[in-house]
Amino acid sequence: MTAWNDFVKKIYQEGKKNNPDYQFKNALKDASARKGEMGKMTTTPTMAGPKKSRKRGKSKGKKRKGGTRRKRGKR
Repeated sequence: MTAWNDFVKKIYQEGKKNNPDYQFKNALKDASARKGEMGKMTTTPTMAGPKKSRKRGKSKGKKRKGGTRRKRGKR
């Protein structure tokens, strides 16, 4: 999780404890107003590995003989 997600989750848990009708959208608004506190939070490191990249380029499928358009069968 990112530091922002952890911060919003903390705000949500605090709000839910005091008010059972407290919603996540309220936590987002409150967290936005309390951004200054976010730097003071200590977070635990996550075990995330390096990002995986997607393979790009042309597909290496079989080439069709006699042109590139696929022909329809008889109806």
